[in-house]
Amino acid sequence: MRNSHDNAALGLSATFHLTHDCNLRCTYCYTGEKIRQPMPDEVADRAVDMTLAEAEKRHAPWIDVTFFGGEPLLEKRLIWRIFDRFQNQKGNKDLFFKTSTNGLLLDETTLRQLMARRIYVSISCDGPPDVHDRQRPNAAGQPTSRAVERAMERLLKHNPAANATCVLVPETAGEAARAVAFLFEKGFRYLNLVLDFSAPWTMADMDILEQNYRQIAQWYEQQLRAGHRFWLSSIDERIRSRAQSPPAPEELCSLGGRQFSIAPDGAIYPCIQFVRTVGLPEFMIGHVLHGGLDAACRTHLLHCSTAEKAECQGCALRDRCSTHCSCINFATTGRIDRASPVACHFEQRILPIVDGLAERLFAGRNSLFLHKHYNPAYPIIEFLETA
Repeated sequence: MRNSHDNAALGLSATFHLTHDCNLRCTYCYTGEKIRQPMPDEVADRAVDMTLAEAEKRHAPWIDVTFFGGEPLLEKRLIWRIFDRFQNQKGNKDLFFKTSTNGLLLDETTLRQLMARRIYVSISCDGPPDVHDRQRPNAAGQPTSRAVERAMERLLKHNPAANATCVLVPETAGEAARAVAFLFEKGFRYLNLVLDFSAPWTMADMDILEQNYRQIAQWYEQQLRAGHRFWLSSIDERIRSRAQSPPAPEELCSLGGRQFSIAPDGAIYPCIQFVRTVGLPEFMIGHVLHGGLDAACRTHLLHCSTAEKAECQGCALRDRCSTHCSCINFATTGRIDRASPVACHFEQRILPIVDGLAERLFAGRNSLFLHKHYNPAYPIIEFLETA
């Protein structure tokens, strides 16, 4: 497994959006109408060739390939086709494959096919059934939690180091702590708790979310003191930004630089947030059928996204803040050169909670805490011991 924190030799990340279609109708989905128009084979083949050529041009030793949607498992045939083409043409590049799924199509046969190809699977679940079913019904408006729980059980049987992602919206801010505990009890040890930054968050919602994060911090401390190993991204990444210094410039958002997303029609965008049913031509950085990546467009967007933001000047948290993410800024403000006020308020509330948690665990010399945040080999060791 590649150590994601090792930036000594920078790689390339390419996301293949295989379809705009989905078998769920999540209340917070931003991508638009669900249309069954899968990526044509020609686009898929040319996208693979372009990605490999870009990796060679940049002297990137490795490539992260993500299968995304819509729901990518609606187009399994495309996954196998793209995978095979990469493997047949990779040369000396290391390849790492992953996919994110809602789980409804994650049957035993599909899982075995994914595992045989070493495609890492992340599953989405928004918490206990009463929460999940409010936010993630199927296309007929029916609940999906039972099917997702069965899929989670199958996934963990094949890969105990699988990841679960939970999305928080203002209506579920008060369920955050319960969602984390639920997924942990189900057996997940890699947890990703993310905010829907495009939602209309109020100060009252943030108050509730802050209180829930205080509960999550207490839970985190109890679990670590009990000897339970896990990675909760919204907590651990923020601890890491203090324990191991803030992220280096090359780790921050490089909009269209080391990463890009390919829409089903072949349009290329700098990140997943910009791939929608209705295109956003102002954010296109090329087209796989019409010249590939456009250097001028990439340079322009990268400059806009990394320029100093006036609203961040003088802020003590700015080196650790999620407002460096252009996708978050765009989701909130519609612009990539303006800091998200939602992210700003969130960080101001959450970072003191996280720092207090870290100080208590450091002062107590908790061995798991020290191993997790002061041992550079932790990501590899932990994955190998869990898998």
